Amino acid sequence: MVDKKIIDPKKYSELSKIDLSPQEMEILDKQFPEILEYFDLLSKADTSEDIDSQTLSNIFREDIPKDSIADEILDGVPEKKGRFVKGPRMM
Repeated sequence: MVDKKIIDPKKYSELSKIDLSPQEMEILDKQFPEILEYFDLLSKADTSEDIDSQTLSNIFREDIPKDSIADEILDGVPEKKGRFVKGPRMM
């Protein structure tokens, strides 16, 4: 069970710089202990069977170089400057 003394919605709203209405404070006052209990449950969860990244080897696909289509794309551009697309000025 969560200690009610450490749960002060007003304190947490000030720390997080969030303005809460009295109705929101009341809702948070009721929900905050439940939220903390969920975190307590998560901290007790058995994670011993998690996948260890050290046991995985080469999980990514092989990098196979392919021909670029950049020249074909640039051929369809109305204006270009070297290998860059030229467009209208923004300012």
